[in-house]
Amino acid sequence: MGHLVGACDFVDVLEEAAVLKSAVSIDLRHGGHFEDHVRDVVTEEGQDYAVFAAHGRVRLHDIASATRARPVEPSYSGKLGQ
Repeated sequence: MGHLVGACDFVDVLEEAAVLKSAVSIDLRHGGHFEDHVRDVVTEEGQDYAVFAAHGRVRLHDIASATRARPVEPSYSGKLGQ
């Protein structure tokens, strides 16, 4: 049995991308795909939204999958203050 992806998984990916200023790859539930930078993840009037730099607000309910746009490159530069 595979891992079932829930809303918390999307929120984790989106919040990480907002903090790290990294791009995410988004597949929408009703078709469509884009890559963009996440500005914030918010809850308004009981609905959860991701706020993207170029695509505005998108309801988390409308997102089928959210992944890093590019793999993380292992490096110590951030830890060494470089």
